[in-house]
Formats: sequence, structure tokens, C-alpha cells
Amino acid sequence: MVHPDEPLLLVPGLALVNFRMETLLQVKGENVLYFNLLDKGITLITGCGHGGIFNLLNYARDTFKGGQQIYALYGGLHISPFEEWDGERDKVVEALKEYHIGQIGCNHCTGIKAVEKMIAAGLPVIRGTARHGSKTDLFLGSGDVLEL
Repeated sequence: MVHPDEPLLLVPGLALVNFRMETLLQVKGENVLYFNLLDKGITLITGCGHGGIFNLLNYARDTFKGGQQIYALYGGLHISPFEEWDGERDKVVEALKEYHIGQIGCNHCTGIKAVEKMIAAGLPVIRGTARHGSKTDLFLGSGDVLEL
């Protein structure tokens, strides 16, 4: 069992963390994998990032040795899942720059507009191929590979 907010060490360099949260669809809790990749830094893999992308990134910084160096972030970042946009979301994109993330691989709930803004801001977004029915090449989708 994964206790909320307590990392469960699966093997050396790989931890699973369950974050307390609840969505409108009654999803309770979200698991995030944290990898410490030798000579690269921490990699986060999340589902939809409902817990807040900065909460997940700051958790790495505050909890794991080497957590200041974020190598990669992959998953749904839940910035603009319904394609809404405003000045607060612009601030989110700008704040992501402060983490100096090496690679960002986004999924659907990040939002197309959010990924376009991330690319325009110079963030290191890894694009997909849009094959196998993916809606856009802005996201990594079915059949795409993210090399870490």
C-alpha cells in the first residue's frame, strides 16, 4: 500500500508517491513515479498531474537527494485541459522555466494551447509523431518513444 505523501521505494532510484487529491469525477489520489537517473537527475512520470505540477516538482526538490536537478517531466500537466487560457496560465509557463527541466513530454490534459505556449517560451518539449490516431504531434502518443 502506498501511503499518501510518503515515498514508497520500489528499487534504489525509483519511488512511487501517492498525492492526496480529488477530482470532480471522484478520482481520489494520484500516483507519481520519481526516478533518479544516474548522472542526469530526477525524472517524474505522472498521469494527469491533478495535484498541481509545481507541487509535484517541489516535492522532488524537497524530498529526494538530487531533487534540485529535474532531468525530465512526462505526463499530463493539467495546465489547460479544456483549452482555456488566461494570464495565470502564462505565469505557469514562465515559472516552469525556473526549474531548468531537461525534457518535457506532455500528454492530452496538458492542453494544446499550453504546449504551444511552452514551445514558444523555449521550454524543451519533446514532440510526438501524431501517428496511430493521436490528435496532434505536440503530445507524445501511442507508438511514440521517450528516451531518458
